[in-house]
Amino acid sequence: MQMQVTTASRYAQTALEAPAAVSVVTADDIRLFGYRTLAEVLGSMRGLYISYDRAYHYLGMRGFATPGDYNTRVLLLVNGVRFNDNLYDQAGIGTDFPLDLDLVDRVEFVPGPGSAVYGANAFFGVVNVITRNGRQIAGPQVSAEAGSHGSAKLRLSVGTVDALGADWLVSATRATTRGADQYSPAFDTPGNPGGLAQRLDYDRSTQLFVRRAHGGLALTLAHGERTKGVPTAAFSQVFNDPRSRFIDQTTLLAAEYTTQLQPTLAFTGRLHAGRYQFVGDYVYDYPPITQNRDVGTGQWWGTEWQWVSTALARHKLSWGLDYRRDTRIDQTNIDLAPPAQYLDARRKGDVLGLYFQDEFALSADLTLHAGLRWGKQSGSASAVHPRLGLVYWWNPATAVKLLHGTAYRPPNAYERDYRVDLPGGVVEGAGLRPERVRTTELALEHAPTGASRWLLTAFRSSVTDLIVLDAAGHVDRLTVGNTRAVQVHGLEAEAEQRWQGGQRLRVAYGWQRARDPSQAGPLTNAPRHLLKLQWSDTLRWGAVPGVGTGRYAIEAIGIGPRSTLRGTRLPGHVLANATYTTRVADVDVSVGVYNLFNRQHADPASFEIRDDTVRQDGRTYRIKLTYAF
Repeated sequence: MQMQVTTASRYAQTALEAPAAVSVVTADDIRLFGYRTLAEVLGSMRGLYISYDRAYHYLGMRGFATPGDYNTRVLLLVNGVRFNDNLYDQAGIGTDFPLDLDLVDRVEFVPGPGSAVYGANAFFGVVNVITRNGRQIAGPQVSAEAGSHGSAKLRLSVGTVDALGADWLVSATRATTRGADQYSPAFDTPGNPGGLAQRLDYDRSTQLFVRRAHGGLALTLAHGERTKGVPTAAFSQVFNDPRSRFIDQTTLLAAEYTTQLQPTLAFTGRLHAGRYQFVGDYVYDYPPITQNRDVGTGQWWGTEWQWVSTALARHKLSWGLDYRRDTRIDQTNIDLAPPAQYLDARRKGDVLGLYFQDEFALSADLTLHAGLRWGKQSGSASAVHPRLGLVYWWNPATAVKLLHGTAYRPPNAYERDYRVDLPGGVVEGAGLRPERVRTTELALEHAPTGASRWLLTAFRSSVTDLIVLDAAGHVDRLTVGNTRAVQVHGLEAEAEQRWQGGQRLRVAYGWQRARDPSQAGPLTNAPRHLLKLQWSDTLRWGAVPGVGTGRYAIEAIGIGPRSTLRGTRLPGHVLANATYTTRVADVDVSVGVYNLFNRQHADPASFEIRDDTVRQDGRTYRIKLTYAF
């Protein structure tokens, strides 16, 4: 229950010590509950919820989720290295995330502003995905799965230690999904009776991951490619045209070196480089019917240096710098035939941050966490952001945390430069300002034993100069601008208990209210209530030869009513998932049923989708087999 976490302060500390109410999902949790994407992992955590528009998954945090924001307000890390691209600032958490979940050791989520530690994009929270090592895989391993809507997946992995003692993990994954035909009420017309997009919800992805660790040096390569059909005719496209699709390609190289310079001084250095490319094929009836192509390409390299010192009594000091060079940020928009060009935007830039933190033990039962970061990004003014936290130890098992921090997010290259005066394009958006958030939180954490944990937290956030896409004043064009201020406050509670017999129970509830003081109605996609319930137990088959002890897990996720962009009130819903895992003749078997009771539900749509809502999947199935040689 009190495992070490590294994301809250960029160094290891227990969850009780951390100046944050950290959520953790481990590899055992991923296997037990049958999670298939990072989005499902995050959707199981306290205070988080997922929306899906049949192209990308979006993360809502504490009652705030602007439709179509591409997760720009959450910082995504893998082993501490930034995974947001430099073009859209996008954090891909669905099938566009270039890492197989079987390679994940744990996922940490730190809620609240983290700009004092990480800079931009750490606006509402930080997600850190920590990968497994070769010793944990221990040899060749093959995994195959099949499921509803023609889904299939194959993974080949090898984990080993070479003659020099270096740990190696090499893995490749290929996944495909045919998808189901998608109904769209907006296109149910005499010219297209039934409003069905046929064979357009397909998803094909490839992932490659290589990691070598020896001594204090770790080298990592991650690459992912995904092609996704677009059944919603987003951005004013012709409906049900098979040429409509999105392609995402992500590549990241990283080197990390950690050493103990002195008994009281540790150093961590990182060097990383990345490339992201988006290709969108859109079909428009100008007339005539024409295929339009959007291409966005980003390339960058960066370095991070951090020192952690315990030389001063009662102080744990950390300081460092982060630098990123954006060597390429290109955006083009063209018609393929007859050829025509509407956008050719090219940008380069730099991002620099300097930070300092002090973990100061004021007394045996009171610790002050103070941090300050200065940051500067090309095209935006410099910014200084503090973080303050008091952790009071009521007793050795109970901590009270008072936390305050700020964060910012400068407009990204897409928001600054994408201007295409076509149906579905962006036509206005000059003079954008960085958006900012200020959050105060009070948390009580209690872990009386290694098998119990309780948490209660209250928070309040104020957002100013929010950057959003809007359709105001335009029939088929979008605008981007600083439109409003938002206030969010709420309460969260979580309890987890494990028993010696193998049973486990976790219950999490969140109440939050997000509102725009200038508007009478609620914010779009801002549920008032969130409920998470998990139960798992051991199931023994003593009389069945060759079948070992299995475990079953049941998860229920409830989301309260939400409003759409057009003011429709979506009813709340509860989705239940059930998973059973066991071992049969040296083969690990996992069977999962998702949306167990076939509950019909939908998510609010963004401005670029003609429908007000996007329908989600009914009951689906998956069976997974894993064999280690």
